[in-house]
Amino acid sequence: MNVKTMEGLTGASTNMSMISIPIGVAKEAEHKGDTEKVKRALGYAADLVDQAEEYSEKTSKGMELDAKEAKEQEKLRQEELIEARKAEREEQKKQEESSLDSVKISEEGKYQAEMTGSSAPAAIDSSKSAAYDKSGVSVEPAAEPGKNVDVSA
Repeated sequence: MNVKTMEGLTGASTNMSMISIPIGVAKEAEHKGDTEKVKRALGYAADLVDQAEEYSEKTSKGMELDAKEAKEQEKLRQEELIEARKAEREEQKKQEESSLDSVKISEEGKYQAEMTGSSAPAAIDSSKSAAYDKSGVSVEPAAEPGKNVDVSA
């Protein structure tokens, strides 16, 4: 809270609570018929009202300053958040770029690949069909694939 706001609120509150004193004196003087005392008391009351209005204006100015400062703080906070998000996105891009899988094969690995590549079994011919007995051993098929075999005999 701004200093002007605090000062304005306390000053206005104090002056408004102090008005009851000259008003009470004015009422008492009016009952007694003392018009001079009534005029003086109402003059004091009017001065206190004027001071309360001045403090009220000071409060308004202080509140405007508070609002302006709050807007500036909010704007700065938003800018900081935007910058933080930009930095976060850049960091994510860097991580994505660096997290791509890449493999480097050492000289020893290349040598082993050449050695195992030469001793690798020949590719399996998928056009040949195989038959297996109950024990799982491969046996030659009885007939060529695609030919009809008579099993009625």
